[in-house]
Amino acid sequence: LNIALNNSSLGYISIAVNLIIRSCLPLSTFLSQQGLALVGLYPFKPCRIKEISLMVIGVICAGVFTMARILGEQSKGGKESSSASMILGVFMCIASLLCGSLNLALAGVLGETKLNVYDTVAYMAIPATLFLLPIAMLLQKPVPGQWPKVFGKDKMTDYEILVGVWSLNKTTINWLILSGVFSFMYNIIQFSIVHTLSPSATAFGGNFNKAALIFLTLLLPFLRVHELPGPPYIQVIWGAVIINICAFSYYSYLQ
Repeated sequence: LNIALNNSSLGYISIAVNLIIRSCLPLSTFLSQQGLALVGLYPFKPCRIKEISLMVIGVICAGVFTMARILGEQSKGGKESSSASMILGVFMCIASLLCGSLNLALAGVLGETKLNVYDTVAYMAIPATLFLLPIAMLLQKPVPGQWPKVFGKDKMTDYEILVGVWSLNKTTINWLILSGVFSFMYNIIQFSIVHTLSPSATAFGGNFNKAALIFLTLLLPFLRVHELPGPPYIQVIWGAVIINICAFSYYSYLQ
């Protein structure tokens, strides 16, 4: 569910916006752990003012980045529907973030019950598939780039896109199946780290590759799905990115 919502959000927002929101994963994971601890499913994690303050600063910077990106899109004279789609993408990314943090926390709980990582990944796959099936079949979203000319539609559901790609190039579907295998392997590795260390440690470990990819997206034009806004929004975006990364990196150092 986490990966599916995250991938869906990329149809509406840029990679940089997606990654800066997901860099808040340590704080949401910490809150998920504390919530599970309240009902006796996980041991309480100590609350340290400096560490929590750094996480909150990182989340505030992520919010500033996202607002600057949306306002920058509007200042360029973009369509109202484009801004609405970006806001929808932001909400989907936040939902993915919450699912990811709860996913890590629950994986830690299952590790406490001595359930191995293969069982954990397999049992979570079935409810995630059933939950996302109506969204894939019914929710339409804008088709990017030149694809509306290929499919003859401006908006399509995920299922319609899948059927369209199958009719155009069946080899592409094989890559899609292969990505599912890699996703399964990724979850096994991730849950192994959760069981060995902790959900929070796993969330922090994922922040370093996010930081690198955010900078690459801002610096290299060919990695951008959407054009960057002009001043003063681009300066706000750079400032928010740098402070966000510094806050969570210093938190990782304290750990």
